[in-house]
Amino acid sequence: MFTLRLKVLTEVLPKTDYDRSISEAVIQMNAVFSDKVATYFSHPEQMFPEIENGKVPTGQFLRACQGIADFVGFLGTAFIPIKNDISGNVAKVRTKYESGIDKCKYIEDLIEDDLAKNSGKMGSATEGLLWLKRGLEFMLEFLSEMVQVYRSSTDKTKTDNLTGSINKAYNNTLKRHHGFISKQLFKIVILAAPTRSTVLKALAEGGEGMDDICIDHVAAHLDNFRTNVTNIVNYYIIKKLDTPNPLLRN
Repeated sequence: MFTLRLKVLTEVLPKTDYDRSISEAVIQMNAVFSDKVATYFSHPEQMFPEIENGKVPTGQFLRACQGIADFVGFLGTAFIPIKNDISGNVAKVRTKYESGIDKCKYIEDLIEDDLAKNSGKMGSATEGLLWLKRGLEFMLEFLSEMVQVYRSSTDKTKTDNLTGSINKAYNNTLKRHHGFISKQLFKIVILAAPTRSTVLKALAEGGEGMDDICIDHVAAHLDNFRTNVTNIVNYYIIKKLDTPNPLLRN
């Protein structure tokens, strides 16, 4: 893989660029390959949708949410309950969506329809979406922290442990919604967290030497992910279905 990268690099960079520093060449090389190599988060079905007229398109949003659930599976068997929780909530929202696709084309419309049919109270879909968005807030914080720590580390081996990033994400998001028992259980779960290098290897889908590219793809994935989550968080606050989280990265 490294030899192939260098070959492509010599084809896309002019001769005058050979005098650049090694670090600049690596940046150029990663930029070339980020667009040419597929990783887990570069597949279209994993992408969160663009906002349309201020609303979140339901179909692609749910597909991307399932992609996040499947990603949690990369974290190991200890995280399977979290994966199942996200998948279960996706299923609740999808059931509502598929019962009236035209009326529920956008998440905001789905919420309004569910509230209307439940006398202004949360039904199965809006309650499922409530916990889905909370899980997404956690995953958004975790992935953002993983990217930030990776990119700011000069010695990647010293920051390979993900426990700190997962714990920080949990403290900023899900912790305020959990009772004593759930908090204690989560402390046990994060002790089984894999290393970042293990997660990036899974994201590379069999590719070698692709850590930088995987991080670039995660970072690109976060843009629409954050916009989708922020829209839904704000809508729940406006409808008084949830309270603001001062620690959320908006």
